[in-house]
Amino acid sequence: MASPQIVFAPQLSRAARRLSSPRRAALLAGFTATLALTLLPTGSAQADQATTVDTAAGQAQVQALADKAEIVVEQYDASQDALSAAQVQLATDRAAITAAQTTVDSTQVQVDAIARDAYESGALGGAATVLLSQDPQAALRGADYLQRVADNRDRQLAQATNARNALVQAQAAANQELASVQTLQASLQAEQKTINALIGKQQAALDATQAQAAAQAAAQVVAATQVSRSQPRTALPAAKAKAAAPVAKVAPPVAKVAAPVAKVAAPAVPAVASIKAAAVLRYAYAQLGKAYRYGAAGARTFDCSGLTMKAWAAAGVALSHNAAAQYYSTKHVAKSALQPGDLVYFGRPIHHVGIYIGGGKFIEAPYTGAKIRISNLSARHDYAGASRP
Repeated sequence: MASPQIVFAPQLSRAARRLSSPRRAALLAGFTATLALTLLPTGSAQADQATTVDTAAGQAQVQALADKAEIVVEQYDASQDALSAAQVQLATDRAAITAAQTTVDSTQVQVDAIARDAYESGALGGAATVLLSQDPQAALRGADYLQRVADNRDRQLAQATNARNALVQAQAAANQELASVQTLQASLQAEQKTINALIGKQQAALDATQAQAAAQAAAQVVAATQVSRSQPRTALPAAKAKAAAPVAKVAPPVAKVAAPVAKVAAPAVPAVASIKAAAVLRYAYAQLGKAYRYGAAGARTFDCSGLTMKAWAAAGVALSHNAAAQYYSTKHVAKSALQPGDLVYFGRPIHHVGIYIGGGKFIEAPYTGAKIRISNLSARHDYAGASRP
């Protein structure tokens, strides 16, 4: 006996032609999917199982390449932070050089005056007049004056010496910091090349997986069509109402598929006890659907630690742009004690981080080619810990 899908196929086709184009497309899509699921022979079912395994293997390869890339991405982020700090220190050192040079220039005037006075007054100068004076009182007053002059000169000479030493030290520090900046810049360039190479491999694997999935879907449709043509067909019942009934049964899955889109597009932020956590979650939910880009921290693209850094910045908490640094600089919490807003970490060494939202789910910026999304914590087998900033 023919299956119900085959019995009503001609009537369904005529009914579909009377529908509007969008409804007709949805109806035929649902009908084709039903055929693909119900009419493929046992061999095709086994092939489907094999191809599903192939697709899963492809996705695992994409994730493995993404993990490798993200390890280098986190090193890149750390190098960026270090470079920023080095550039700030270099600017400070150069400002110190400018200040020290100004002090040297001003004390040099005093040193020149002392040298000129010594030259013009001779070896003894005013000291000879004091020492040869016949008036004891005058000699005492003169000696006191000479002592003050000598002390003042010593002070001026000491200031000039200190200013020159400060200038030399500032110049040495600036040179050292400049070398550090140049080293970090070279490191960033090397890390960029490594990341881009890994991303190229990852994108190729992702394209291959998607192409394989598309080919499998097309093959299933073709196989379903061939099977349906080979099956015997029976006459339709006379009553049109009964013939139209399968249309109503096939159409609802379209609405069911569409429903999750609305839920993802406007998710409800879960209630939390902490005001800071609420701010973190509001920010994180607002970024859903935005693109991943390594080294980025908003406003249109993010990498994993860039997203968590900005989300907690929205709550007034400063974090480094690096997953491992975020973990080691914050309070650790047990997995059983997770609360919405906590950070969850993955990999050993730690190279990925997301924001826990409750219910075993977290928001993450996954990898190149993927959007910021909500993921299941249970789907990750490299969980490394959690923390609460």
